[in-house]
Amino acid sequence: MKITFRGAAMEVGRSCIEINSGESRILLDCGVKLTGNGIEYPILDNIKVDGVFVSHAHLDHVGSLPVLTHKKINAPIFSTPLSKEITKVLLKDSLKIEGAENISSKFNMHDIKKCINLHVPTYYNKSWVFKDFACEYFDAGHIPGSASILLDYGDKKILYTGDVKVRDTRLVKGTDLSYSYENIDVLIIESTYGNSIHPDREATEKRFLQKIKETINRGGVALIPVFAVNRAQEILLILADENFDVPIFLDGMAVEITEIMLRHPRYLKNARRLERAYSEVYVVESRDGREKVIEYLKENGGIVVTTSGMLDGGPILHYLSEMWDNPENSLILTGYQVEDSNGRHLIE
Repeated sequence: MKITFRGAAMEVGRSCIEINSGESRILLDCGVKLTGNGIEYPILDNIKVDGVFVSHAHLDHVGSLPVLTHKKINAPIFSTPLSKEITKVLLKDSLKIEGAENISSKFNMHDIKKCINLHVPTYYNKSWVFKDFACEYFDAGHIPGSASILLDYGDKKILYTGDVKVRDTRLVKGTDLSYSYENIDVLIIESTYGNSIHPDREATEKRFLQKIKETINRGGVALIPVFAVNRAQEILLILADENFDVPIFLDGMAVEITEIMLRHPRYLKNARRLERAYSEVYVVESRDGREKVIEYLKENGGIVVTTSGMLDGGPILHYLSEMWDNPENSLILTGYQVEDSNGRHLIE
């Protein structure tokens, strides 16, 4: 058996791991790496693939799936139904952004459609056989629909954790460790923060809410850029528990992703809570609507939750262009800022 890292070795991004058993060749994820110099893809030259097993729908894990179909590789793609729907949205948006920025893409819309049609629905804790091994997905606790993948070749067991989160959040439960990890022969584990101690979550949320309250009390607007997948929904749940007396506006791709998640309640810790939180915000549905919202905010203050989380695109740039010069307003970053992103430059 041979394991080849075609991406994500000693780096964050473009996750793509090939496992060649001699009888089958599969990929664990197939993502991209977004850098200040453009997009980096996995090494996919002269590759043969029998199947692709997706851990979760973030571009660093699924962004290169259409590259495979562009190369006429039409292998089945296994993922949870929620991951499939989110992947479709992210890939279409990625292609749109590349076109707007005149970036030469390695795939087109036809490749995206074909790759989505190759998805095979896969569910947690149900083992099935593919080629010469048995496979089982376990809830990874990272984002809704994310999975750790157990491959059983009989004489060898491989566990690919994907990105994992051990503790519960408002949105999802922590990772499912019910597999028999004592018998794992090879463990492939995400370790981006492996040498870091995360700050206390409760204390972080208190600081976050305090900044919003300070902004509202002085009559300003709290601009909260978010990642559309997971972070936006988590922020909505945090805000819903506070009962702010100003309106909360939700804009950008976060709207579509939230609605997709609500169609798949089995992957949420408490779907009713998210549904309630979503019902309490004002959804910005058009550019004209956004202009009216901005006019209202300038007069009355409020809260805006919108993409993109690293300030590299999306409606947040328009809100900033209209509100940057008012010192009563605040910009509250809520996630990791990749090197060379606008958010990272701002922090530095």
